[in-house]
Amino acid sequence: MRRALLVVVALLACGLAAAEEYFVPMVGQKQGQDGAWWNTEVWICNTAITTGGYAVIFLPGGQPNLDALKAEPVLEDLPPGATLYRNDLVPEGSVGVLRILASPGVVVFTRVFNAAGRGSFGQGIPALPKTAATKPGDMAQLIGLRRTPQFRTNIALFNPSTEHGTLLMRVYLQRGELAGEESYRLAPGWYIQLDDVLHAFGVARGEHLRAEVSGTVPFFAFASVIDARSGAPTLVPAAH
Repeated sequence: MRRALLVVVALLACGLAAAEEYFVPMVGQKQGQDGAWWNTEVWICNTAITTGGYAVIFLPGGQPNLDALKAEPVLEDLPPGATLYRNDLVPEGSVGVLRILASPGVVVFTRVFNAAGRGSFGQGIPALPKTAATKPGDMAQLIGLRRTPQFRTNIALFNPSTEHGTLLMRVYLQRGELAGEESYRLAPGWYIQLDDVLHAFGVARGEHLRAEVSGTVPFFAFASVIDARSGAPTLVPAAH
């Protein structure tokens, strides 16, 4: 009996150690521009044939999140084949990042949408492993950015590492001219969302723009092009 109990404990410990780490940057539950109200929905699905587990930690934007990056919460059980729907993982009035710990076979997908708009589904993004972050020395390209009476562009930057770092962003016009550059110091777990970012770079009106981002630490960079008529966002993932 004692040996059987030790085996069970060992298996549980192995399962906890095997939990994988994922991030979903650019989530929100707050008022936005032009009367927008941004909401976040999350689906957590266990595709395995055995019971899985998950834990979700919200990292608020605009502040260091070192403790939250290092936290190791107990995983909640998820039956085999089950899909769990959550719309309460982002505190009201907040933007930031979801850090997700999940057992093998558990997959996560999110939807960020404007509940006050006339768009349909909104912006969908899967949870991304930390290994998907752009590495120091590499460039992340955000392409097809716009600022017109119909469209505006937001950019999100996130440092998933436990080190302080600096990101450099350059914005280029369609013909390749440099519109401007800016550096951002990001503490561990720091998320920054730059709303209507092209205006801050002196672009009064422009289409087919590109933002190039590099960093001294691994980072995630995303853009969101928002249609002012419908309030619908379109995700622009980084190209490399």
